[in-house]
Amino acid sequence: MFEFLFKYPVSTWRNAELVWLSGWPLSALLVCALIAVALVWLTLLRHKLGPAKRTGLGVLQFIALLIGLGMLWQPALRTESVQAGENTVAYLLDTSASMLTSDVNDNSRLQSASELLESSIEQSDSLFDSSIYHVGDELALQAEPVSYDNVALLDTDERSAIADGVLQVLESVNDQALAAVVLLSDGADNVSELSSDWWQAVKAAGVPVHTVGFGQTKVLDDIELSNITMDSQAGVNSIVTARLQLLHNGFESVRVRVTSGDQLVHAETLELDNALDQSVHTIEFNSGEAGVRDLRFSVSANDTNAESNLTNNVQTRVLNVSDQSKRVLYVEGEPRWEYKFIRRALHNFGGVSIVSLLRTSPNKFYRQGVSNAQELVDGFPKTRDALYAYDAVVIGSLEAAELSTEQQAFLRDFVSERGGSLLMLAGNQGLSDGGWGRSAVAAALPVKLNSSSNARDFERVRVSVRPTTQGMRTGWLRLDDDDDENLRAWSELPQVNDIQTLGAVKPGSTTLLAASHNTQSQPLLVWHRYGQGQSFVLGTSGTWRWQMRLPSENQWHERFWQQLLSHLVAGSLPQLSLDNAQAVYRDSNDIPVEVTVRSADFQPLSDTTLTVNVTAPSGRVFSTSLNADIDKPGRFLGSFEATEDGPYAVSLTAPVSGESPAAFTDRSIDRWLIKESGTAEQFDARQHNELLQRISAATGGQYLDASDQDQLAEILSLKNAGLTRENVLPLWNMPIAFLLLLLAKALEWFLRLRWKRL
Repeated sequence: MFEFLFKYPVSTWRNAELVWLSGWPLSALLVCALIAVALVWLTLLRHKLGPAKRTGLGVLQFIALLIGLGMLWQPALRTESVQAGENTVAYLLDTSASMLTSDVNDNSRLQSASELLESSIEQSDSLFDSSIYHVGDELALQAEPVSYDNVALLDTDERSAIADGVLQVLESVNDQALAAVVLLSDGADNVSELSSDWWQAVKAAGVPVHTVGFGQTKVLDDIELSNITMDSQAGVNSIVTARLQLLHNGFESVRVRVTSGDQLVHAETLELDNALDQSVHTIEFNSGEAGVRDLRFSVSANDTNAESNLTNNVQTRVLNVSDQSKRVLYVEGEPRWEYKFIRRALHNFGGVSIVSLLRTSPNKFYRQGVSNAQELVDGFPKTRDALYAYDAVVIGSLEAAELSTEQQAFLRDFVSERGGSLLMLAGNQGLSDGGWGRSAVAAALPVKLNSSSNARDFERVRVSVRPTTQGMRTGWLRLDDDDDENLRAWSELPQVNDIQTLGAVKPGSTTLLAASHNTQSQPLLVWHRYGQGQSFVLGTSGTWRWQMRLPSENQWHERFWQQLLSHLVAGSLPQLSLDNAQAVYRDSNDIPVEVTVRSADFQPLSDTTLTVNVTAPSGRVFSTSLNADIDKPGRFLGSFEATEDGPYAVSLTAPVSGESPAAFTDRSIDRWLIKESGTAEQFDARQHNELLQRISAATGGQYLDASDQDQLAEILSLKNAGLTRENVLPLWNMPIAFLLLLLAKALEWFLRLRWKRL
């Protein structure tokens, strides 16, 4: 109806400019209109009419005159439109494995996309030429059109690189102008690197990319184990914590199993919230004996037939169980119960070894846990290298004056440069009472200790210990795996019998435990990061009462200290760290390697190249060379070809340059990556409409859901970057103008007849 009345479609009016072909100025039209108003009004004054009748007739006569004047000025629409045969539309059909998913109308996404492709080419064939590409792992030009009937003949790839394919098409040179790109995809891209350079390149091309999304944005009737976060290193028979990220729809519970070969390591049923479609769960299991363990994590619903995809129920990880425990240096200034019970809690605890230095009298120390007769023979380490050999340091009731200024600086640098962990404990001669607020170490602490020379902040008083909100969210502070039992455990812990004021908490620090006494609350355990390491302050030396005032079989005290010290050593910076963002590489034969290497004094390695050994799943060992990253000292980048499925070990088997073999240790050298085939497109197989929307928005295109595919032809005609020609479309003969003219005069004559005023 609109086109009948106004001669041209709405889209033409929306994208056109109104012009006047007569060449006469619009000011003249305005003057003529004013003259017409005056003439009409003077004419009507000659008749004896009421105000209402005179106004009604005047308006109708003015409308008729204005339409006539408008026709004399010759209005028209000026548009720019593409010409047939001069422009090309590139169609990119996603042919990755995820497009074979059938989640709408029993048709696969690829079938629906092929059907749309066929119809779109037919509709726009009179205006645009078409180039058809299919994109999976790589971009390829399609020799002949793909129809709904022959879509099964297409080869699908196990990975999708749609972003790389879009950029290749935009950068391609064609004899005909590229007017637009149409991407038919579910938006899953597991190859391309969407860097800022990529976004700038597609935007600078100046060609709109219209995206059509296929598939559901939420996969129904499926449980997916999307990710596992866990440490790759553990001590013998230590507790390993793994965080499982699950995607789920329509399930109330899931069974988790962890196996190593034929051995069942852990099994547990997790309750799911139907109101959520994803959740994170924490499980714990024993690391077992020393060695490298291939762990298989699997989840399953009670009814496996209800799931649409079982491949994404499994994830693998490698756990390196080492009998070489990480070492904690514990320095205590006086024999006390806390020292005894901390050592007892860590007795035979795998993964953490305490080397203690206990002052029994002036200038006399008692050593325990040393590796040889020379270790700590002169007391606290007097060289930087000797201190850096430890992963964490615990300082008890010891005056800062016991350490020289140089040793204090070593301890501060142990945190900031070496990346170690420091824990300061309360005591008669500890924290502010021991002068640590005035020491060089004060800068590394998360609180501002009292720096007065006569500080007396340690007092004997019983207080209750409770986690803060952040402490309740901290996994290594849990006393029980169950949330309700964990709350009960903390509420039932006996009071400690001393407390030491910590002072103001520094900005950026986190209070994990608080002490309550007479309705007053103050920080008890505070943490922050300092440089490359972390430091803690614990404002009590009375946690041993938890063991003494609870039944002998209760393990809350042991668990607290085991988890705290395990967290300290786990946060210690290793000599070689693998910086790869992902633990598993799916359907990729070229695996990147990003490592950071530090020398014996934990300074970034300054070499230009680094050779590492790679051990394949079959046991084959080969070397690969990594190049230094000029933007980050100590970081080396490279890659290796992975032709086998399974775990690959990246290792450093020789001292780095400038390091003596005696200083070289191999306790933190092996790092693991996993390669899998045929699984990349099975994870997160929903429609990633957020990526498709971002691509279209960045390029000036438009995103359409598959259900709105009928709008594609009109969008292509309006939003394109093709070569255009100017067209002038006259408007003087619009049917609406003649109809309004006839209607105005007919209504005027009708009123005159009714009022008998002809």
